[in-house]
Amino acid sequence: MTEPWKTTVTAFALTRMDRLWLMIRHERLGVTSWELPGGHVDPGETLEEAAARETAEETGVAVEVGRLIASCVHEWHERRQRKLICFFEATAAEGSVPRVPPGEPQILEAAWVDPFVLDSASPFLVPLIEQQLNDRSDAPISFLMTHRINSDGLWEPAQVAPER
Repeated sequence: MTEPWKTTVTAFALTRMDRLWLMIRHERLGVTSWELPGGHVDPGETLEEAAARETAEETGVAVEVGRLIASCVHEWHERRQRKLICFFEATAAEGSVPRVPPGEPQILEAAWVDPFVLDSASPFLVPLIEQQLNDRSDAPISFLMTHRINSDGLWEPAQVAPER
């Protein structure tokens, strides 16, 4: 019998200050990359509450979460794992200073970062960066992600090209 899929829900916040985004440099599965703060939705918590809580926990910055800007279905077939990922716009108080939280060893740095010049951005950010570059933020986008083994033999997320 095939093992059942495990499905979870996560929420992330895209917080901007001018051209900079509030981001964390994170190590996951042996790969280090910049990504947005966010994580699992706790029982009884809304997606927006989870995005705000996770951002505060991972960066020390309190945010007010706004509208949905993107959703992603992330399927890792080899592990039978599926995540629904929701990305929200968020705002922080002017002058907010990110910090690396204690007790989060996978988070190497929290900072305001220019995502348009990153060489180590998470593949999950590519559709969001393209959305912002092309000024297509008037309606939420949706995309599909999976995992593949990279040239170093490590698992990493990869966007699934839409069927034509």
